[in-house]
Amino acid sequence: MLIRMTVFNTNNILSVTTAQRIVSAAVILFVLQCIGAKDACIFAQTAENKPGRVYAEPELISETVEPVVESWGSTKGLGEKIDWIHANLYKTAQDQVDRIDSWFKPPKGEQRLVVEPSRFRVGLFGEGKIKKDEGFDLKQVVDFDSDIEVPNLKRRIKLVITTNDPTTLPGKYVTEQPDKSLRTAIEGKWRHDASAAIGVRARWKPELFANAVWSPTWKTGNWLLYPQQRFYWESGSGIGEISTLVFDHWINRWNTRFSTSIKWSEQDRDDDHQAERKDVGFRWSEVFIFDHANELLDETQLGRIVSGYDVANGWGISLAAFGGFHLVDEYRAGIFYRRPLRKKWMYLFVAPEINWRNVNNWNREWTIKCGIEMLFWGRKER
Repeated sequence: MLIRMTVFNTNNILSVTTAQRIVSAAVILFVLQCIGAKDACIFAQTAENKPGRVYAEPELISETVEPVVESWGSTKGLGEKIDWIHANLYKTAQDQVDRIDSWFKPPKGEQRLVVEPSRFRVGLFGEGKIKKDEGFDLKQVVDFDSDIEVPNLKRRIKLVITTNDPTTLPGKYVTEQPDKSLRTAIEGKWRHDASAAIGVRARWKPELFANAVWSPTWKTGNWLLYPQQRFYWESGSGIGEISTLVFDHWINRWNTRFSTSIKWSEQDRDDDHQAERKDVGFRWSEVFIFDHANELLDETQLGRIVSGYDVANGWGISLAAFGGFHLVDEYRAGIFYRRPLRKKWMYLFVAPEINWRNVNNWNREWTIKCGIEMLFWGRKER
């Protein structure tokens, strides 16, 4: 067998080799954790279940709005004052949702459904890049997302207002979304794991969009499996589809997660044709995460789970690769850390990374991602 290798840039090849070694080490760690042999569970310390020893699992956070004192004058200190503002902002918004839902009468012979608590998320994120010979580049973005339940409107209907772009390939950071405009949609479910939505993007010239999603969750032992199939249409860029599969393995508070996604779109196909690229509209992403979580957010968006954004209090290692059928575009290696700033509704996120991009001739690029996120998630006991 004859293997021929042409080296154009020793430093760049060394960078790619380093990334490959990191990936190899992570894969070995994944195998050790998932073999099932007792002696392999070195991180979770589950080799022997000693009598009286309790092995903790991450706390799942599904509500973030807590009861507060009735009046502003009764609050003490800055902490109680911002808690009061947080709780009353949510109460004001939810009261309006309840009032709108009361306009619709249930079908004849049926009782009125109780309005489920709505969810609102507001985040401010930034991404700074240190580029060779180009200095420091900074991007900022405001992220907003809401799920507003209006169950008595045709039943199983909810209003979604968000800046999340459903056409983004899983694994991409929020600042990398191709479209950051505000979207408003009506979403309906015909099954617990299947839904469809239609809405409008807020632009100078508003554009329509629609999507249909099948996203079940399967569990066996310590394994969780998240398959998702999404079909979408954008009036400005045409049709597309995204297929994602996530493997999630837990041992106490230690988690190993691997996801693979493939996307095809008319927009990417046209871009490939203009750039004389042979991928005919196909893109893929591979993301590997190893993390330790004391608390987890009860996330419903698979894209956030792929990126590890469901970790509320913890840290992790992240490896990712992106490309097309005939071309690798980028490798990434980094760590992330997330912790609460105020109770269970305000969080800090920090994630330094090293990127290697094809368009930059595989030169190293240092990136720091950070953000503050505020969650307005209501209580179930309404």
